[in-house]
Amino acid sequence: MDLDDLDEPLSRVDTFRNGLDKNSFESFKALSGLDYETLADALGVSAKTLQRKEVFDTGQSEKLYQLAELYATGINYFGREGFRRWMDRPLFSLGNRSPLDLIDVSTGIDLLKAEIMRLQHGIAI
Repeated sequence: MDLDDLDEPLSRVDTFRNGLDKNSFESFKALSGLDYETLADALGVSAKTLQRKEVFDTGQSEKLYQLAELYATGINYFGREGFRRWMDRPLFSLGNRSPLDLIDVSTGIDLLKAEIMRLQHGIAI
């Protein structure tokens, strides 16, 4: 998979339908520092299934992409370790939930991206 293809929405549709492969998953896992259990919860599968999977289905591929976008945005703003800490810390603006608790739902990922955008633009809550 060529990551440049993912900039084009119609290419993303085809890529997600064909499924992201194990290499894409492992690259994201390494970047995020998340363990199999956390990623399995986020993708709605068991950790054992996740470790065996070679190609992800459409929904899982889409979710992996959303998570990768979130992590790219967060790491760009906070740095890798800073973003990992931010993801673990309960935030008042999220009802005292930690961001990591929201990554299993697309709306949660959108909320986190919006939160980072507010921080980038200096909008306090």
